[in-house]
Amino acid sequence: MEEKALIRKVLEDPILFKLSTLAKEKGVPFFLVGGYLRDLLLGARTPASQQPGMDYDFALPKEFSSYISMIENSLQFHFFKVGKEEAGTITYRMIRKEISIDVTFFQGETLEEDLRRRDFTMNAIAVSLRDETCHSVEGAFSDIEHGLIRSVSPRSMEQDPLRMLRAIRYLCTLAGFTMNIKLEEEILSKKELVRKLPGERIKMELDRILLSSRPGLGMKSLHELGLLFILMPELSGLESLGQSRHHHLDVLSHILLMIDKIPLALEGMAWNGKTISLAQEERLTLYYAALFHDLGKQDTYSRDEKGRVHFYHHESFSCKRAEAIMDRLRFSNPMKNRILRLIKHHMRILNLSSETGESALKRLVNQAGEDTLLLVFHTLADKEASRGILSIQIDEIVEGHCLRILELLEEKDIVHPPPLITGYDVMALGYSSGPKVGEILNFIHERQVEGEIKTREEALETLKEKFKI
Repeated sequence: MEEKALIRKVLEDPILFKLSTLAKEKGVPFFLVGGYLRDLLLGARTPASQQPGMDYDFALPKEFSSYISMIENSLQFHFFKVGKEEAGTITYRMIRKEISIDVTFFQGETLEEDLRRRDFTMNAIAVSLRDETCHSVEGAFSDIEHGLIRSVSPRSMEQDPLRMLRAIRYLCTLAGFTMNIKLEEEILSKKELVRKLPGERIKMELDRILLSSRPGLGMKSLHELGLLFILMPELSGLESLGQSRHHHLDVLSHILLMIDKIPLALEGMAWNGKTISLAQEERLTLYYAALFHDLGKQDTYSRDEKGRVHFYHHESFSCKRAEAIMDRLRFSNPMKNRILRLIKHHMRILNLSSETGESALKRLVNQAGEDTLLLVFHTLADKEASRGILSIQIDEIVEGHCLRILELLEEKDIVHPPPLITGYDVMALGYSSGPKVGEILNFIHERQVEGEIKTREEALETLKEKFKI
């Protein structure tokens, strides 16, 4: 796309046209920069009216800071500030419905200086909404055309080490793009700098990598470029750690392959007539649980007298190590707790035999509750990443159990059965308030889930028969 065509395309956007008109009226050098223009050149942009969501990044000289209030008046919204005044990293941000707008001041005295301080050449492009001119660093248009991720300067990673993770994120989100060899070498030589990054910034980029269309490529790239073990040293003990005959790969390789298999597991359920879509938070929970689920195998490796490998109770050790990672990276408590529950239960479906009956499956669904769906997908991806001799033998069994569990999940009386009796009913038999009352209620609850007890009358009758003092 020629520069004039690019500018014409920019001005087709109603919001950009409005801001361009304002910039011309007020004589303000206001620039659209970065990702919007990159995506437009890649053909990923359509008119705003057809877009599910639009992100705009703008830059202007600091002496024109009063223009920010003019933008607010023109578009009828208010910015909030993020960043630090003393570091010169303030961003004026607006997020409303499907629109996100960021305005920053030049990093440097001029636009050219600002562009030279940006992360990658493909993002170092600007269009003046006042003058209708295009500006870029050398090679920007060519790198976009040839799908190359290249840093703007040799100091780019030092200026912000998070750019190392951002480069991998772009690798996963921009189809057909590759990393410049010098950028790979720069990341390898400066990877230790990521230790200085706040946990929440790291997690933000990891989230974007895992939510991309190629999360497996992202995790593999983090490993190959030396970043994975710096970010999560707990994973290093899994490299080259051999496994049982259920597996064909060492533990770390199995985990990385499992990340690749999760999208296939989701598609597999659709093929079986189960059209299921997961919210972003659920997808992230599933991916992080996969990444952490076998961490405890380095703590529990053993061999029996026949040379067979075992990892007894590795789930609990995995939870401890996973919790340390998630605390460091500032996971929210709800997500952390859900990930830990998945890790704790990740072997349950895999360990079911062909003889497992309906009652046991109902109990599992009731106990896993809201996590049942994610547990099913975790199990299917885990199975697909385990191609050992013994694993292949149980494929059909595991898949059958997963499908039946999904069917049971639709029965709300299994997931959240209404209580048929209360503690007062138990105490009416002569029991004092205490743990024994809870044990009796759990017994009735389990029989209810399994379908043996269906009414309050049946529950009271069972109470009298089995627990009357």
